[in-house]
Amino acid sequence: MRKLLLLTFILASFSMNAQDSKFYAGVGVGYATAGGEAFEGVNGGLSLNFLNLGLRFNETFGITANLSSTGHTIEDVDDVAVGIGTFSVGPMISFSISDNVSWDLKPQYAFSMKAKYADDSGAIDDVELSGNAFIFANSLVFGDGGSGFAFSIDLDYLSGKFTELEVLGDSVDIDDENKMNNFKIGVGLRYNF
Repeated sequence: MRKLLLLTFILASFSMNAQDSKFYAGVGVGYATAGGEAFEGVNGGLSLNFLNLGLRFNETFGITANLSSTGHTIEDVDDVAVGIGTFSVGPMISFSISDNVSWDLKPQYAFSMKAKYADDSGAIDDVELSGNAFIFANSLVFGDGGSGFAFSIDLDYLSGKFTELEVLGDSVDIDDENKMNNFKIGVGLRYNF
């Protein structure tokens, strides 16, 4: 996967010199499910895409980077929640559906995935899980592709594994089945520069 990302960045460097690039920045909100061995008993929750960046090398190819988070409550446990944050990058392939609608396919690798627990009593505030993930992201984008605002419907699937547990500042590697996944559906707003 790292070789694919390196190849994408190298090709991007050559493409940027040869063609005009288009940059966009956006945000999004939606609903996220929670599943996998690491998140049994975790409810679905809010999904926030804090930063969605894209750089197009031409009408079809580009790269994307995202900073997103989901928040979930835990079944049958009052006042306890878990938040999952990811930072991901990957290639972007766009398909034109009509003059004002396009489909962005954005497979990404999350180099950093963190889960942090919180409760009102503060008893488990110092528990954090770390790992990495693969994200299969899709966006149906409504807009003419020119400068200005565009609206999107986003449908993403994340599959990852936690490999490290930190409690009260002490870290330990974890080898057990700590896979997690979530399915996110939401809406986004982006500005094309």
